Amino acid sequence: MTSFTNLTSSAINKVEVNDSNVMITYTTSGNEYKYALNGINSVDFVNTMNDIVQNGRSVGKFVNKSIKEDKTLQIISI
Repeated sequence: MTSFTNLTSSAINKVEVNDSNVMITYTTSGNEYKYALNGINSVDFVNTMNDIVQNGRSVGKFVNKSIKEDKTLQIISI
């Protein structure tokens, strides 16, 4: 499992990636949501997250786009 914590995101507190799922903890509500990876493998997702974090890009925008536009994250449970 790969964890991304201490993010500078105002929306996302923590992202945990395992073989086929992503757990996202939101800052405002503190709620944790479980998403299935769809059409992307965990290695590629982690590599993209690393790039975003290292280059100071928006984690929230990436997650939102992954859910709403790319459909690479599909909610499983709250």
